[in-house]
Amino acid sequence: MNKRNQLIACLAACFLGATSVPASAQTWPSSQAVKIVVPFSAGTGLDVVARGFAEEFGKQTKGTFTVENKDGAGGTIGAMSVLRAAPDGHTMLFTAHEPFAAAPYMQAAAQYDPANDFEPIAKIAVIPMVLITGSNSGLHSFSDMVTKAKASPGKMSYASSGIGAPSHLNVEVFKRELGLDIVPIPYKNTGQAMTDLIGGQFALYMPSFPAALPMLRSGQVRALAIGSAQRSTVLPDIPTLSEVLRKPGLEAAVWYGFFAPKGTPPAILDRMQAEITKAAPKLEDRLNKLGAQPVMVQRAEFRQQVRKDAEASKSLLRALNIKPE
Repeated sequence: MNKRNQLIACLAACFLGATSVPASAQTWPSSQAVKIVVPFSAGTGLDVVARGFAEEFGKQTKGTFTVENKDGAGGTIGAMSVLRAAPDGHTMLFTAHEPFAAAPYMQAAAQYDPANDFEPIAKIAVIPMVLITGSNSGLHSFSDMVTKAKASPGKMSYASSGIGAPSHLNVEVFKRELGLDIVPIPYKNTGQAMTDLIGGQFALYMPSFPAALPMLRSGQVRALAIGSAQRSTVLPDIPTLSEVLRKPGLEAAVWYGFFAPKGTPPAILDRMQAEITKAAPKLEDRLNKLGAQPVMVQRAEFRQQVRKDAEASKSLLRALNIKPE
């Protein structure tokens, strides 16, 4: 009888193991808080959206979700903290695409592989970059800027968030396209760059649309072009970069997305993805007000995009002859 009971118990265990969802996924999140790391400063559009998701996740799961800002090095400091975290479902990364594009390749020895060292969960928004100028700059259109830059090579300047940042690379792309000589000035943060742009310290800046939108609405800065595929419904008079460059299909945009540490169990990733998908519609109004386009790109497709973006970034850096610092 003992052998018979042992056999029955073994068969039952095998059956349950093959058909049930792992307990860790069933109980996620546990009593332990889930930390959402934002690799940029508090108060940014990314941070605002992260806090909205944390609130919705808490309502949906009855768990505790906190947001932790880890700014620096183009987002790589925050990304590295998630890379080192235990893959147990208690740490997530909510980021713009910079730490998964050029930023890792701007260091002499890359500390992580953006395409292979994380678990992509979902992309939830696309955010265009926008080329702006101070309202007192005398530049009223993209063509005004091109004319003035060509008339005085090397005299016009623009702010960037550092070599390899989107605000740097996107300007360098259209500079090369048009043969312009415009000098980059690196800034440590968007706020100071915006202040100096308004004060006339330089002529151009290309931040994300959410970062520029308050100043655009107040009239302190003027938009010359936006990097979205179509004109923005928020400010429809701004021409797209593809329009002004006459390059159909050209875009200058970043994305927002969720990641987990590599090795996080697939069942937990599935649960995270389900909660993100459920919460996302409730955040659409917040995203629209920021000038972002809500999307929902899930795990497999998002992983492919991360790989594609990493390769495109390496190619662009080579083409522009930009080398690690």
